[in-house]
Amino acid sequence: MIRLTNLTNEEIKAIGRSIGEVFYDEGEGAFTQLAREDAVKALEIMTECYYRLGVLYMTSEQQEGYLAYWRKGEAKGWGTKMGRVSLYMAWRFLREIPFGSLKKLLPLMSNPYEKIYQKEPDYVVISMVAVRREFQGQGFLRVLLEEPFRIAQERNIPCVLDTDTELKVKKYVSCGMKKTAETSIKGGGTMYTMERDYRDE
Repeated sequence: MIRLTNLTNEEIKAIGRSIGEVFYDEGEGAFTQLAREDAVKALEIMTECYYRLGVLYMTSEQQEGYLAYWRKGEAKGWGTKMGRVSLYMAWRFLREIPFGSLKKLLPLMSNPYEKIYQKEPDYVVISMVAVRREFQGQGFLRVLLEEPFRIAQERNIPCVLDTDTELKVKKYVSCGMKKTAETSIKGGGTMYTMERDYRDE
């Protein structure tokens, strides 16, 4: 895994657009409630914010897939940086996403795992996973999950994520995760919370 650094604005935008197209072109899931261009733009903005936080990674120089993840324990020290990036993301959403799509987008930004695991002192959270279409079905999802799983195993803590379709649930189950909760999204749809728990191993 390679952490993305020293990218130009155009490079970040291109990666964000690629991720947005992967999410939307699946044909189901939370982001398909938005118009295609609005969904892609929202994921462009989110990608840039993950990049600014320093938590955006790619599989290799070929960029077969992308991943955003961090540890809850690390995030406690972000303080001001997290606040600035959150404000920046909100400002861009308000400025660039039409109101109708924004109303549908905001419920999708909830993170059910935060409530479910709020009493856990530490965990690894996977916030975004995308394998580019031309590389799907070649095992790159497992490659993307290797590093956050390794960190969780080394620290004896859970690795968690929220996902939005039954198909994705099946893919994560095949990678060793289990579903721990289902949460209805305002306006329609369901978020599924997944876990790879190393505490009992």
